[in-house]
Amino acid sequence: MSKARNLDNKENYRQGKLLSSNLVFLLLVLVLSLWSCSLSLEKAQVHYLAGQKYEARFKTAEALSCYQAALQEAEKEIKRRPSATAYLIKGLVETRLQAWEKAEESFRLASLLGEEKAGDWSKEVSLYGLALSLEKQGLTAGAMKLYRSLMEKGKLEPVVQAATGRYLDSRLAGLNEKNEGERRKVVLDLVNTLEKMLKDYASCGYYHYLLSQVYSFDGKYRESFEEAVLARELGLASEKLLRDNDEQIIFCYHKLKQVSPEEVTGFLQAYNYWIKKWNWRDETTPDWKRR
Repeated sequence: MSKARNLDNKENYRQGKLLSSNLVFLLLVLVLSLWSCSLSLEKAQVHYLAGQKYEARFKTAEALSCYQAALQEAEKEIKRRPSATAYLIKGLVETRLQAWEKAEESFRLASLLGEEKAGDWSKEVSLYGLALSLEKQGLTAGAMKLYRSLMEKGKLEPVVQAATGRYLDSRLAGLNEKNEGERRKVVLDLVNTLEKMLKDYASCGYYHYLLSQVYSFDGKYRESFEEAVLARELGLASEKLLRDNDEQIIFCYHKLKQVSPEEVTGFLQAYNYWIKKWNWRDETTPDWKRR
C-alpha cells in the first residue's frame, strides 16, 4: 500500500509539474502575443508622427512612405486584436492618404468599439466624400453648402482643410469675370470666413496662405504679403503650396514697390529681413529656385 501510494504521489507530482509548465508556456505565448500587438500599434503611431514631420518639411515621398508603413502596422494590429485605438490610427493615416471612404469606415468601427469622437469624424469624412461626388457631377450648389458646413463646424482638421480649399477654389474661379459688385461681395465673404476660422486655427499656415490669396484678389497687397509671411513661418503642407506662397510674396513685392516713397522704405526693410532669414539669393529668387 505504501509503495502504491508513493507511485501515485510521484505521478501526481509529474502531472502537476507538466500542467504548471503548460500554463507557463500558454502565459508566455499570451504575453508575447499581446506585446507583439502593442508593438504594432506603437510602430503605427511612430510612423504616423514621422510622416507628419516629413510632410511639414515638404518631403512628400518620405511622408508617403511613413504613412504607408503606419497603415500596414495598424492593419497588423487589427488582424490580431481589433481595438478602437487601432481603427482610430488607421483612419487618421487614411485621411492623410486621402483615402476618404476607407477612413470613414475605420472611424465608424472605432466608434462602435467605444471611441466617441470617431463617430463624428466618420460623419465628417462621409459629408466631404458626398460633397466631392456632387461637385464632380456638376451639382456645385449642394457641394458648396457641404464644404461651407464642414469649414464652420468640422472638427477633423484634414477634412476641414480639404473642404476649405475646395470651397475657396470654387468661389474664386472666374472671379475676375464678375462685375465689381459681385466680385466685392464674394471677396468680402471669403475674407470674413477665413478670419473667423483663424480665430480657432491661428497657427495653421494653410489658412493664412488662403487668406493671402483672397486679399490679393481684393488688391490689399500689404495684407496679402503679411499673411503670406505668416503662412511661410508657420509652415505649409507641401512643396507646391510653399512655392505658390513664395510666388505670392514676390507678386506683392512688385506691387508694393509702386506705393509712396515713405511706405516703400519701411516695406523694403521688412522684406529684406525676411528674405535674408529664408536664405533667398535676392528679392525674387527663393531658396528652392537654386536647388
